[in-house]
Amino acid sequence: MTSPRPAPEGIPTLDGSPASETASEDQAGPSDPQSPAPGAPQSPAPGDPASPGSERTPAPGVDALDSPESIAAEVSAAIRAFLESKDAEFRAISPDAEDISSALVDFTAGGKRIRPVLLWWGYQLAAGAGFDREDVADALARAAGSLELLHAAALIHDDVIDHSDTRRGRPALHRQFAGRHADLGLRGDADSFGISVAIVIGDICLALSEELFESAQVSLGTPESARALRAQLRRDVMVGQFLDVRAEVMPLDDDRLAERAWEVLSFKSAKYSVEQPLLLGAALAGADGALLEEISRFGLPLGQAFQLRDDVLGVFGDPSATGKPAGDDIREGKRTVLIAESMKSLSSADIDVLSARLGDPGLTDAEVRETMEMLTSGLQAVESAIGDKYAQSVAVLDEWAQTGGRIGPRALAQLTDFAHALSFRQS
Repeated sequence: MTSPRPAPEGIPTLDGSPASETASEDQAGPSDPQSPAPGAPQSPAPGDPASPGSERTPAPGVDALDSPESIAAEVSAAIRAFLESKDAEFRAISPDAEDISSALVDFTAGGKRIRPVLLWWGYQLAAGAGFDREDVADALARAAGSLELLHAAALIHDDVIDHSDTRRGRPALHRQFAGRHADLGLRGDADSFGISVAIVIGDICLALSEELFESAQVSLGTPESARALRAQLRRDVMVGQFLDVRAEVMPLDDDRLAERAWEVLSFKSAKYSVEQPLLLGAALAGADGALLEEISRFGLPLGQAFQLRDDVLGVFGDPSATGKPAGDDIREGKRTVLIAESMKSLSSADIDVLSARLGDPGLTDAEVRETMEMLTSGLQAVESAIGDKYAQSVAVLDEWAQTGGRIGPRALAQLTDFAHALSFRQS
């Protein structure tokens, strides 16, 4: 059993609070068909971008990584400068197109910048002692910023798909434009207008993500593994979104429910949120296949812990911290690992009730609370799985620190604390 641990001094958790939750390593968690047994190497498949290639072997020895705060500041500035530069282009097409850049500047101003930080750190891990911050910082900020734009595009579309009213405590983008419909003196249905605009702006954001990444490649170079990983990341999150849509209409008694839940967890979020940004950053620095495989061993279980926590917060999270209503995933009908695990201990009568309530946007607050109570058995199993995944990830960091000197004590503390914050955050 991992004991509660305060965050190292100077390294904040993602929600700004001390990292003091408990991670369980010795309790059995839900079965995960997407991940090997704890401690087993996660080797890339033949032909995968992480297979050993011809890139140079990166220098070992990272004493300390740039702070998440400094990375987030540089990436945020790069995103804003890029979007503001696009504003003149949009205005040149039509004055009405001004809404595109202003909406994206506002939408991308928030967030934790998890993916940009991890891409940056992946680059540092691969470059090692040879990392020259002044030489690559601008291009690296643009490459990292491109991931944030890809993430923004996914969130905009996700809110439309899930009929979400809020994002980060504010109206979702399609709700914002629906609300402006009357103020602009427009005709037709306000909700249809908001949805249409959000879909198009999400598409534009995706295109801009590619443009920003290509501008970074001019300075950073274009290793074949980086191009392939970028394509794989983009593909996986979109396929993961499709799988999520498909899973939401599965009957709860479908024997494939748990397997599908793990597929959605891994491909919609776990890989693209943690593992793939790390791999992409390392590939941009010229990492060889052996290092990419090592980074995958750290990144994939951490990404799974991250998304398992997200699933917990989607049902049991504090709305004041998450910016989403309590039990939001229940009303949206998410078939998560939490749901699959809860099914194991529910009576047939409870399963019938759960099946009727999942995906019903008209549930009362009392019905949501009752449904949350039904999911407490699954919550225990998921918390155990989060502890297991976190422990797998941190074990790899300990290997890096103790053998080969790939990371020094400060880098170890930074990575360990970040892993803890991702796994046990409150928002």
